Amino acid sequence: MRKKLPFQFSFFLFFFLSIPGAVFSQTKTLDWDIQFFKENSGESLPINRTISMETGERFSLVITPHSDCYCYVFVYTSVQEIYVWYNQDAGKDTPIPLKPLRLTDPSGTETVYVIVSSSRQGELERLISLFKNNSSRQNTDNLYSEIARLQDAASSQGGPAVPIITNGSTSREAGPVNSSSGDDKIITAKFSGKDLYVRAIGVRH
Repeated sequence: MRKKLPFQFSFFLFFFLSIPGAVFSQTKTLDWDIQFFKENSGESLPINRTISMETGERFSLVITPHSDCYCYVFVYTSVQEIYVWYNQDAGKDTPIPLKPLRLTDPSGTETVYVIVSSSRQGELERLISLFKNNSSRQNTDNLYSEIARLQDAASSQGGPAVPIITNGSTSREAGPVNSSSGDDKIITAKFSGKDLYVRAIGVRH
């Protein structure tokens, strides 16, 4: 004969499972866009391949999160130095125009790392603080290692970017949109569906 569960246990189990989020919790996913600009010409460029520029030229990014999140942006230079470009929380639908950076000697490939996360990255922030206080080789390497670790964690989630083209503003369409004016095209990379992104952008000069 099948034994019945004790009344007290049955009541506790029913009560526990009836509490929203008691057993299963939904992970917050992100929706955000990014645009890359050559400041000298105002040209908008795609980020799905290495970008070629000249030494002395400047470039900038505009990041637009469509949900509250934490955003971290770094430049890892061709001489293995790190520049912390952005390190703050970001509000929903609030564009983040990053100040332009100039490409300087020596020539090579600079890598921009854009990290967008639904949760605060405590260890990353700790290493940023140490690096800002003392940009020693050890602190630089430790910070870069954490960026690489997050990149590995993000890549395991899959989900490629969707490049789209707009005319003067960010489009919310899911596919290519042709602009009527070639000079006004703004190329936007759209990301959605994950709770952590680490996007690397190569800039060769």
